[in-house]
Amino acid sequence: MQADTKTSIELGSHFDVLPEIQSFPLEIAKDQLVTLDCLRLDRIHPFISGNKWYKLKHHLMAAMAAGKSRIISFGGAHSNHLHAMAYAANQLNLSAVGIVRGEAREALSPTLQDCKKWGMDIQWMDRESYRNTASSVQPDMFQQQYPDSWTIPEGGAGRQGTIGIQSLFNSLHHRGLLNYDLIACGVGSGATLAGIAQANIGRAHCLGFSALKNAHDLEQRVEKQLAGASKVNPWRICHDYHFGGFAKINARLTEFISKVYDQHELVLDPVYTSKMMYGLAEYIHQGRIQAGARVLAIHTGGLQGWRGFGESYQHFLSS
Repeated sequence: MQADTKTSIELGSHFDVLPEIQSFPLEIAKDQLVTLDCLRLDRIHPFISGNKWYKLKHHLMAAMAAGKSRIISFGGAHSNHLHAMAYAANQLNLSAVGIVRGEAREALSPTLQDCKKWGMDIQWMDRESYRNTASSVQPDMFQQQYPDSWTIPEGGAGRQGTIGIQSLFNSLHHRGLLNYDLIACGVGSGATLAGIAQANIGRAHCLGFSALKNAHDLEQRVEKQLAGASKVNPWRICHDYHFGGFAKINARLTEFISKVYDQHELVLDPVYTSKMMYGLAEYIHQGRIQAGARVLAIHTGGLQGWRGFGESYQHFLSS
């Protein structure tokens, strides 16, 4: 059986679903006559949450088409990517290796406990080596150590990752669901923004909000993932709402997250979507998004990541 057929049969019925789009009536948006909707990728699955399945799908298909039985990738101790990959590999009867940033710890994070439960082999890499390795890997990087392996870049980035996101948005457009002037998303690896930027999204511009501090090469990362695209929609990245850096939060952001949940029963993750939503609200308030505009905000999931912020934040997970 071909890899793409096998993947479709075993996983497609669960994950290749069209996510819903919901109205997200922030008061500031209504006041400024801006229509704000939310693409609920966070609802597609409890473990392969948000954009992770779409970025993983074509990596998995490529690995299986190449006859590989093991996948290897990178992430932190609370990585949504590794969490999703471990579950997907378990469901496909693939071996999985997670290369985790930092020093080895006897007590695993809840995220890594899940990964281990699903059969992932956890290995550790010091931070300097990780910085020089994780985002620039090739599929055959670990061939000498693991001849049966396929390596996926950190966060599911790379050409296969962008194709998955592009396909999702092409499907939404084909069904007439993308009548927007602006599509916004959080940015880490840049794969989601690159995928949207090369999809058929009509008149929409793409706006990414960086979750990283001093990520001066982020535009270059996106450009690299757009290489070879036949069409690229207008896109840009805002670097003003990282709140101190990756996975950093403060009272101002948590107050915003709580307010959004209290008013709309929408749980935002602490790393990507919350910062993007905060930035969008500021843009609207400042008049940087014109009255009458239609905006689609992408909820990229990652809610399990709240477990890395301690017991005081557990109510976000139980909501």
